[in-house]
Amino acid sequence: MRFFYRHSRGVTEVVVGRGVSYAEWAERAVAIIEEGLRPPVAGIPTLVLRGGEDVKSLEALTKVYSFLAEAGADRSTTLFAVGGGALLDLATFAAGTYMRGMRLVQVPTTLLAMVDAALGGKGAVDWGPVKNLVGVFHQPAAVLCDLTWLDTLPERVYRSAFAEVVKYGAALDEEFLRWTAEHADALLRREEEALLRAVYRSLKLKAQVVEADEFEERGIRNVLNVGHTVGHAIERVLGLLHGEAVSVGMAAELRLAHQLGYIKEADIDQVEGALGKFGLPVRVEATAEQLEKAASLIRYDKKRRGGYIYMPIVVRIGRWVLEKVKVEEVASAVRYVVY
Repeated sequence: MRFFYRHSRGVTEVVVGRGVSYAEWAERAVAIIEEGLRPPVAGIPTLVLRGGEDVKSLEALTKVYSFLAEAGADRSTTLFAVGGGALLDLATFAAGTYMRGMRLVQVPTTLLAMVDAALGGKGAVDWGPVKNLVGVFHQPAAVLCDLTWLDTLPERVYRSAFAEVVKYGAALDEEFLRWTAEHADALLRREEEALLRAVYRSLKLKAQVVEADEFEERGIRNVLNVGHTVGHAIERVLGLLHGEAVSVGMAAELRLAHQLGYIKEADIDQVEGALGKFGLPVRVEATAEQLEKAASLIRYDKKRRGGYIYMPIVVRIGRWVLEKVKVEEVASAVRYVVY
């Protein structure tokens, strides 16, 4: 299955399937890959990096620049990025800034990266305790989602990705949310037909948002941050996987929306029920000190403008609005999801 989406740099090809070919992109190619994975094309210059959030650092970025320079890469070179979402974020930042932009092919190897990080053209590195503080927009030439990579993905890592899948349904497509919940067992068994549909539909929904608001200038792309304002803070403080943190963040933000009069309790129950089918958390244990640290990180959120955070609020399943919410109200939302 494949489709194309348009953006300021032209068109990105998105391929979802098993046994995807890399051949048409392999001429004048180099690669950065996550430790333990195989290069997409034999014989090309390759830099191996550790995966995980720690790779999104200025130190790792400098390593990539040095590698590209030593390999003789230029703007006609294709950079393959093979790994999870953190490595793909780093690769996007590097490809978008090296020689003011080089061709990038994303090869996500986790489900989370397939349905989220690989598509959209946003790359970033973390700075200090703040996620994604330094970033760039740079669209890939292709996103190649080969489901074969998922066969050996650890169960916890695999499950966590469904927070992003549920997010698409909750905010953009009520029918897709229902379908995801109804097919949770098949998806957890990694049945190919169900998995193909989940990945493809998630990417189509995200691509539609990116086409409408590539550079976050119209407010439309903010919908992709549902669950992330609180989730990012919880992720940093409690050390959860990204998907687990987004799941908790989604529950917190929905309950904040309920307190502000935007959404019914029944809609929250539907979303939390879908998350629960994948064994994802909607509550966490945290100390008072951890709660305050998470609240402090929310106050640094990049969507903040003065005393407000502009954040997407789900008003009913499949519908959302962009609203400015007082920083302290958002920061206090973590209390809704603590035992």
